[in-house]
Amino acid sequence: MTVWSLTLHAAMDSMSDDELEEVTGTGFADFTLNSGIARAAFNIEARTYTEIESLKMGFYDNGLSTGWDQDWISVSLGSASTDLVVKGFYIEAAFANISDPATRTLQSIKVGTPDMTGPITATFNSFSGSITDTANVTLVQGSRMNLGTATITSTNSAFSAALTVSGVEKGWWITWTNAAISTP
Repeated sequence: MTVWSLTLHAAMDSMSDDELEEVTGTGFADFTLNSGIARAAFNIEARTYTEIESLKMGFYDNGLSTGWDQDWISVSLGSASTDLVVKGFYIEAAFANISDPATRTLQSIKVGTPDMTGPITATFNSFSGSITDTANVTLVQGSRMNLGTATITSTNSAFSAALTVSGVEKGWWITWTNAAISTP
């Protein structure tokens, strides 16, 4: 019987400009600009089980009340038995008058994924956004709703968090598709 012993070492080494010029890669990222929307899409997969004490976004007066767009406590991304899996990631910025530097304005910033699977559990004291199920039926839609304690389970769901300056979805808006909501 042969027993192999292998010792590996890794170190950070500087690369010359000539060496860097020879480095190529494809498929990791895609950058586009269409109809005033700049988008960076990254071909990555991430898995996590993360617990967050408190997640809050967007405290301001929306004309009806002063409060949080998103106020989630005891947040769990994934669970002890099931990872939250994200396949692909993107960042978008939408502009009005993008071709005119004098009048160009940022309308929204959005981060998200086209494919998320797994549970997110929290006490949703305030939730602004929309959640649709696998049959494209709207389960939740609105601003600053109290959903209570719930688990939202995604199945190959598109998911995004957007900060928008105007319109019905003004402020921080979360969008989920292909999701189910359950309560303890």
